[in-house]
Amino acid sequence: MYSTVVFDYGNTLCKMGCLVKSLEAVFVHSMAGVIGKEIEEQIQRLYVPEQALQPHWLDVWKDAFEKYGVEFDKQVGLDHLRHFLSSGELYSYTVPLLQKLKYQGTQLVLLSNVTGETAEFENDLGMRGLSKLFDHVVWSSEIGYRKPSNEAFLAALSCHNSSKSTVLMVGDSEVADIFGANGFGLDSMLICDNPVDNSAATYVVNRQNVARKIIRLTNYVHKQSR
Repeated sequence: MYSTVVFDYGNTLCKMGCLVKSLEAVFVHSMAGVIGKEIEEQIQRLYVPEQALQPHWLDVWKDAFEKYGVEFDKQVGLDHLRHFLSSGELYSYTVPLLQKLKYQGTQLVLLSNVTGETAEFENDLGMRGLSKLFDHVVWSSEIGYRKPSNEAFLAALSCHNSSKSTVLMVGDSEVADIFGANGFGLDSMLICDNPVDNSAATYVVNRQNVARKIIRLTNYVHKQSR
């Protein structure tokens, strides 16, 4: 059914770490925990249907530090991001699934909302050996637009001639991934850890079944094209 799969990154392909713990690890200060929590909450507040623009990460970090009267240093922010990214862990299905999709000829796109320095996320993707598996990678921090905006999906699919009916969006966020994909005219798949009854996704799968389901939905297309 689908010749192109668009993946989210955080908590879809990689289980992300904790912003609070990461700041406490790299910034020795009595307010590190509450500042980290403020950064985390500011980012979570971006996950609403009307949020189209991606704020610059330095503004988010500066606001959080200034709220508690602590001077912000960009290097602390970069150290924070690096620790946060390095503490993430790929799900067991991630590499085998991407490799299988790549081998069978499925077009692979990464479209992820990230509040941080784009280069840090690019480096993380490369260190994990994932960069070479994607045909196109789009970070919200690079283009200035976030899912669920149409602008984000346009950027992700600008290099592909696939019709919308042959593109599947896969992610863990009902707002960013499912609402966004549906609004752009794409089918969507919600990956969840617990049962979900009210999702608007075309498919809802748990992590144990996600690889099997995606292979089944894409392999048929490639068999038909041979």
